Amino acid sequence: MSTENYEQIEFVSEGAVLRGRLYRPTAVAGDKTADVPVLIMAHGFSVLAAYLDDYATDFAQAGFAVLLFDHRNFGESDGTPRYGFDNLLQIRGYRDAINFVTTQPGIDKQKITVFGESATSLVAQFIAVFDDRVRAVISATKFDISDDKFAWLRANWSDLDLSTVPARELAVRMCRLHEGEGPVIVEGDAAVSYTTRMRKKYQGDWSNQVFILQRKLEAQFNEARLPAKYLKVPTLFVIATDDEVPVCELSTNRQCFDLI
Repeated sequence: MSTENYEQIEFVSEGAVLRGRLYRPTAVAGDKTADVPVLIMAHGFSVLAAYLDDYATDFAQAGFAVLLFDHRNFGESDGTPRYGFDNLLQIRGYRDAINFVTTQPGIDKQKITVFGESATSLVAQFIAVFDDRVRAVISATKFDISDDKFAWLRANWSDLDLSTVPARELAVRMCRLHEGEGPVIVEGDAAVSYTTRMRKKYQGDWSNQVFILQRKLEAQFNEARLPAKYLKVPTLFVIATDDEVPVCELSTNRQCFDLI
């Protein structure tokens, strides 16, 4: 995609600068007076925002503006520890991405869709439930969560002072490469092949070593799989029938979809 169809952007979320790209539909890239729907995207557990350029390009060609950004601690965004995966801060990152994009010219504030792939599917679904500005969600799927835990998450996702609940770093490896330490998240030759291919293609700031950040909360976002029955906006599940990742079985996805 030619560079004139997106601009480099940055915004602040919970004290860290998050960076990414704002794509404009090809037909209106030079005309920011025409309001268009916007789709907000961030990467999942195993990739960076740059890996999703093809998705963003296709959506822009279909008439959407797209805000694509790196999560805190990843890629071009600031934050420590590097490669620290924090569900709660990522949900707040989506919130602040919405705050930012709604200040930009040419964006229809009434047509905001969030997109989540891989582990970020959970993040996208939570923000679709918590933030009334979101009008639709595109997502892969996870499990369900009990009502009592969900009520606590809804009440505390945005305003809880995280300085009072410091995170513990759990070291894990994306796949079974020699680099890094800790348990492997995705087993199998396919994961190694995918990781090797993507790293060679994109190079840059990618690591097989990732840290899952865990806090002692009354409910854990990374344990609270899918708030399916709480989704009130139009929802699209994109499901691989032969997904090799644990907890992504087709039968489980169907159960989640039926809860909506």
